[in-house]
Amino acid sequence: MTDTTETAEAGFWTDARRAHAAMLLFATLISSSFTVGGLIARAIDPVALTFWRFVLAGAIFLAIVLATERFKWPSAGELGRYTFIGLLLCIYFALMFEALRWTDPLSAGVVFTLIPAMTAVFSFILLAQRTTGRQIFAMAIAGCGAVWVLFRADIDAMLRFHVGYGEIVFFFGCVSYAAYPVFVRKLHRAESTAVLTFWSLATGTALLGVYGFRTIVETDWAAVPAGVYLGIVYLAVFTTAISFFLIKYASLRLPGAKVMAYTFLIPALVAVLEGIIGHGWPGPAVIAGVVVTALALVVIETG
Repeated sequence: MTDTTETAEAGFWTDARRAHAAMLLFATLISSSFTVGGLIARAIDPVALTFWRFVLAGAIFLAIVLATERFKWPSAGELGRYTFIGLLLCIYFALMFEALRWTDPLSAGVVFTLIPAMTAVFSFILLAQRTTGRQIFAMAIAGCGAVWVLFRADIDAMLRFHVGYGEIVFFFGCVSYAAYPVFVRKLHRAESTAVLTFWSLATGTALLGVYGFRTIVETDWAAVPAGVYLGIVYLAVFTTAISFFLIKYASLRLPGAKVMAYTFLIPALVAVLEGIIGHGWPGPAVIAGVVVTALALVVIETG
């Protein structure tokens, strides 16, 4: 009886299903970063905040690598692969910071919904992964649902949306982020996910440190409230270290378009989390958008 049960469980938890569960957790963690980040964003520059997120997350994975594997320095070729993966993340964050100087988070969120479609294009070009017509249609529906949730069903606000300098800058940042899971899969060799994650974080930290050196040095760290440090630790552990591991894990087991399709859920999950912490629940029209997005995501992932 026990053997049969264990076999059934093993049969249910295939690599693909584990990858889907990983991305569902990824979307949940990333959505929480908006709430936590919003609480501490005014106390610290976002460049300095992201740098320390990378530093702490890298330290966590260094400890994991040291505890579970024999640590070794990468060869020049390996370092080049890790640096390129880290560079894609740094480009995304750097352009996001620049874009938010010229546009608002809502407009940036609309541009962000283009990422799954861009990932599908990269997956086709670099990995020969095809997206079916059914999945493309579902992506369009999911994207519309995500935008509906972002604007909280305010049609007038949607009509006022325009593409300016900030949106264009963030678009190129999203192109970099869309390519990220595709290149993780393409550039992965025999190393474990922990090793790949650590060196990607390490090289990304170095690049981000160069980019934001002046901001990081000039930040008055002694004046930062203790609660902000707790927020940084949360972001480093859950929305950086764990989420980076999850997306790398899923990227090696699922097509890129299916991996990034989970980003459609982020606006809906943010709305739910905001309601849970007492910032107000979305109205029926917004909830309808959440449901549409979730159903379209099911079609994408099962197609």
